[in-house]
Amino acid sequence: QKIWRRESVMSVSGGARYSSVAIVLHWAIAILILGHIAGGLYMHGLPSTSPAKFTLFQLHKSFGLSVLALSLFRLGWRFTHRPPALPTAMPNWQKLAARATHWGFYALMILTPLAGWAIVSVSPTEIPTKWFGIIPIPHLPFFDGVVDRKGVEDILKERHEMLAFMILGLLVLHVGAAMKHLFINKDGVVASMIPPRKRHWMGVGAIFAVLLAGAAFYVVAPQAQGDPAKRVVPSHSHDHDDDHGEGQDAGEGAVWIVDDAASRLTFTGTEKGKRFEGEFSQFSADIIFDPDDLSEARINVTISTASAATGSELRDATMPGSEWFGVKEYPTATFTSRSVRAVADGYEADGMLHIKEFERPITLDFTLEIDGDKAVAVGGVDLLRTDFGLGTNASWLDEEAVALEAWVQFEIHAMRGN
Repeated sequence: QKIWRRESVMSVSGGARYSSVAIVLHWAIAILILGHIAGGLYMHGLPSTSPAKFTLFQLHKSFGLSVLALSLFRLGWRFTHRPPALPTAMPNWQKLAARATHWGFYALMILTPLAGWAIVSVSPTEIPTKWFGIIPIPHLPFFDGVVDRKGVEDILKERHEMLAFMILGLLVLHVGAAMKHLFINKDGVVASMIPPRKRHWMGVGAIFAVLLAGAAFYVVAPQAQGDPAKRVVPSHSHDHDDDHGEGQDAGEGAVWIVDDAASRLTFTGTEKGKRFEGEFSQFSADIIFDPDDLSEARINVTISTASAATGSELRDATMPGSEWFGVKEYPTATFTSRSVRAVADGYEADGMLHIKEFERPITLDFTLEIDGDKAVAVGGVDLLRTDFGLGTNASWLDEEAVALEAWVQFEIHAMRGN
């Protein structure tokens, strides 16, 4: 009997209550699960081309792991702290149903996030998991020998969704039973779990404060860590001395302001013999260009790798992973050119393309049309994706699956700066 510690606290009315820890965990986990399921459904409904989908997916993993940790702690607390007894007048079948419901909740609260963890662990995208970008979470070790990782991933996704809907179904029964006890039986069962004091809600709030702070850190972490995408100088900036390492001002009419809405950065590849097209929807460019004085030409482009999309759900889910762009560790790619020359059919810009930890010299070919204060540049470059560590595992190195060559095209619309 000493192993079991009575967790009930007598209420003013004489009924037994759950302990403060149990009450806080109960409501925190309940709110988290409801929000988590709603967020998962919203995330699932987003198109694969949405730049926010990858970020939401990472936050979904972090909140899911939080639910798992809190549920395991709650289960441990339940084993060492006996809950209040059910009313003696309650029929035995109802007591049995109540206990089955509670243990069913425990099982689902643990199995559902475990299934999500398993999905990430077996996924061929091999996207690393960090709790809100702070604490590395290793993949589960049970899937190292799996050959058909995509097939297993699809099965686990179905199970994960099924478990989430089972939680919703059980929740409906749980709430219905609670309403019966509250309005029909009036036996104090519901009162035993309602927070009696403000400090209980403060405890719930403290848990959410920590989790929301973690989510906020994840969202702003690239900026705090110096992500170039957050530091990029707007195209309309006239202060180019620091950006280009030059101690001289750009000549009048040499600064161009890029029209983001009209400009496009696309790429074309081949998969299983079929051509596909994609686009980087988020990029920024700083351009200093005077056709009469190319010695002062400067081009800086910063691309958000997470904004890459092709319209294929499977392909777009793969690209953010470490085998491809590794967007969490390498959120941007950059191109910098200090050498532009005129050729017979346009211009060539020699520069360095930096993707992930790889930096290679490339030459952009482009044509330029200037009409008054407006300009349109169209061009591109052929790349070998393996030069930049993109798709380097055995299956993706097979050129019949995904061609090694990719063609990157751009169409830049710009206005002459004042």
